Amino acid sequence: MLSVKGLFQDGVARPNEHASGSDGRPVIITFLDEEVVSLSPSERDRAWDTLAQLVEECAVEIGVADLAQQHDHHLYGKPKRG
Repeated sequence: MLSVKGLFQDGVARPNEHASGSDGRPVIITFLDEEVVSLSPSERDRAWDTLAQLVEECAVEIGVADLAQQHDHHLYGKPKRG
């Protein structure tokens, strides 16, 4: 699924960016109640840094080194993969 920003004017959806290879594809148009805020590259970097810091602060050591790779095994008791 691909999402692109744009405007709806005079009954026509006009994307703000080119969606290469999308001609003829079905779409769903969702009207936003408010404008989507675009961040500058430096603001985006700061936001990611803030998120990374929050994740680090909230991390809890549970003693399972392969939880991300073997989550089905640890959550549902399925055999370990590869």
